[in-house]
Amino acid sequence: MSTGLNHQFCSDISYPFNPLRMPLFIFCSGGLLYLSRISKNWSVKSLYIDKAKRIFIPFIFFSFIYYFLKLLVNKYVKTQVDFSLGNFLESFIIFEGHPTAPLWFLATLMTLMLMYPLFRFLCNKVFYVVSFFLFCVVFYYIDLTSLLPYNFFYILKINHYLIYFFFGIFFFRLKIYQFIDNWYYLFIFITLYIITYYYHIDLLCSILGILWMISMSMIVSRYIPNLLSSYREYIYQIYLLSLPFQAFVELILWKKIFYCESFFLVFYILSILIGLFVPVLISKAVEKTNIKYMKMCFGLK
Repeated sequence: MSTGLNHQFCSDISYPFNPLRMPLFIFCSGGLLYLSRISKNWSVKSLYIDKAKRIFIPFIFFSFIYYFLKLLVNKYVKTQVDFSLGNFLESFIIFEGHPTAPLWFLATLMTLMLMYPLFRFLCNKVFYVVSFFLFCVVFYYIDLTSLLPYNFFYILKINHYLIYFFFGIFFFRLKIYQFIDNWYYLFIFITLYIITYYYHIDLLCSILGILWMISMSMIVSRYIPNLLSSYREYIYQIYLLSLPFQAFVELILWKKIFYCESFFLVFYILSILIGLFVPVLISKAVEKTNIKYMKMCFGLK
């Protein structure tokens, strides 16, 4: 949330987790691809059809939603939409400076999923997996920005996310999880994460953060297995739906109706809770309709 004042509190909370947030999401996507598709020998055709339903259709649907919602609140936001047909069409392929900017993640996922035949081949041998992971590390440091005049479909940043996606495949293909399920490794990962964060060793910091989260999750699940059961099946939908509702809390409830600096923390917490639970409620309501195409628009099975 931003009220035009310097609420350092918000930055202090989020900054330490910046190297971790999106890499962890990408890692989980790669890991799930291995566990649910590659390890079960899904055909390329079946995978592409599945991802068209789960990623491409929600991408198109939410591109419309995000664009026209931004138009509705145009006078309340700092970066306004200069509406034209060209600008609208451009927002489907160029995300920077457009209302569809938060959907870059879906574009990146679609690009990565197109590489499924390669990933399936690499998983045949451990040597291939390890070699390609090392290639991804080198590829991460290559600057692609000069290759194209615009970052079409976020392709010029693909090397920054391929490493985390394939690390998910690498992690589960080699069953690394069985070695880090203890407090000793958790302490090591947290310590090294703090050190690499302090010295700005970005890639290593992100990988250590992923290992920290996986190790901690495995330990916690032994004691509280249903801790996140109320919304763990809807993480994708939370990503897709949370921003409009959080924007409503900030731009309408906070800034236009109940603006008072004394209540900042109340609305800050409310924004987080609404961003988590309203998408879950909407997703459950859509599931109950049992309307196939509506469920596809929301990325639901």
